[in-house]
Amino acid sequence: MERIHNFDEPVNRIGTDSFKWDYEGENGKYIPLGVADTDFRCPKEAIDAVRRVVDFGVYAYGYLPQKRFADTVSGWYQKRYGLDVDPEWFRYSQGLMTGALWMCLNAYTRPGDKVIVQAPVYHTFKIVIEGQGRFVESNDLQLIDGHYEIDFEDLDRKTSDPRARVLLICNPHNPVGRVWTKDELTRIAEICKKNHTLIISDEIHGDIVYGDHRHTPLFSISKDIADNAVIMGSPSKTFNLACMYSAYVVIPNKALRDQYSVVYDNYHFDYNYLGIEAMLACYKECEYYVEQQNEYFWKNISLVKDFIARTMPEVKVIEPEGTYLMWIDFRAWNLPQNKLIQMFADAGVKLNSGSNYGVPGNGFIRLNVATQTAVLEEALKKMGEAK
Repeated sequence: MERIHNFDEPVNRIGTDSFKWDYEGENGKYIPLGVADTDFRCPKEAIDAVRRVVDFGVYAYGYLPQKRFADTVSGWYQKRYGLDVDPEWFRYSQGLMTGALWMCLNAYTRPGDKVIVQAPVYHTFKIVIEGQGRFVESNDLQLIDGHYEIDFEDLDRKTSDPRARVLLICNPHNPVGRVWTKDELTRIAEICKKNHTLIISDEIHGDIVYGDHRHTPLFSISKDIADNAVIMGSPSKTFNLACMYSAYVVIPNKALRDQYSVVYDNYHFDYNYLGIEAMLACYKECEYYVEQQNEYFWKNISLVKDFIARTMPEVKVIEPEGTYLMWIDFRAWNLPQNKLIQMFADAGVKLNSGSNYGVPGNGFIRLNVATQTAVLEEALKKMGEAK
């Protein structure tokens, strides 16, 4: 029998120590459409897996089930992308930013090195990089006829600096919603290989793509590209498991893999005893959830697009190819960024300011559609009343 998840099910997260609803939304004062998690319950299979561990009642030190973990994640890549991935390539991490990226920067760079990003881009990249004593440089994306493109000449110039040790890419890209094509990724990789710059690819949104777009895991393109790449992945966006802090890296190059393992071992990291079971249950049993959720996301995206076209025709929506985050261009309003965000907050809706994602984000907002359609409709109604 086909399994069906009810994404319309109301879930009241107020008073649950939710960053989104209790902090950003100020305990229900606002409808928060900012923080990138979803308002949906996890798949039943994940809840059951966690409950079995909880019911066991012993929460002592664990021992990472490396074979079961790696075989299951490898199996997900086979199911989702048709790829046969060597389980030996997978290593565990405690989340993506303060786990995988933090460890990668320690493994592959030194204080004073440069890490290149592609603004407008997820703001925590900058926080983690600078927190490790590294410098951020941006290969700004170019908005051309409503479509973001990579400035390859600028990328070549910036990666040729010997201090530029890493290019950190986001695919699918948060916040602009691009799903980079195989040709684009290949060109990025060729430039970085020529200039001896390692690529770290954040692919946490890889399962969330629309229409004819297809996510291409960077390591899958060729062995030559895989040898100069580290991929960061997690089920947290796909299955709403962010607080479980269970993620992974895919590192085909053994020397790079060993460097990562040294950092992991030196810091005596353990793993999340509950989170690993939720992750493995989702990857083993819950592909149905992904497909249904992506359809639901697209319905919500269409709702926002229709609302903008009807009530704010001068505002431009950047067509999302992936992620559940919408990038919306309000520059036609010619408002200061703080006034733009405050106007919607005064109407009862919290949104992310585009300036958080770098200078190229000025005049934009990021809107998260990963909520019940009824909640989104109420938020849009309030946005339409903003002055």
